[in-house]
Amino acid sequence: MYRCQICNVVAPPGTPAERVVIETRAAEYPSRPKAQHHRVGRKMKYADDPGGAGYEIAKEAVACPACAAEHRAKAAAAEAAEFGA
Repeated sequence: MYRCQICNVVAPPGTPAERVVIETRAAEYPSRPKAQHHRVGRKMKYADDPGGAGYEIAKEAVACPACAAEHRAKAAAAEAAEFGA
């Protein structure tokens, strides 16, 4: 049993919980020289980590399957409207 963080209703026992991404944020990671290492024989080889940019989860919620499906549908519609405009 758990409480859905979207509709605030206690789910019955045996109902699977789903994690829903509520908010994301842009993230940028700097490059790191010699951050990756692996062994080749007895020697250690070092490689650079290139870093990069992307998005990471800022907020997520535990939701019941009905709320999760509704949230996914709204998110897909919002994304389609964003790319269509």
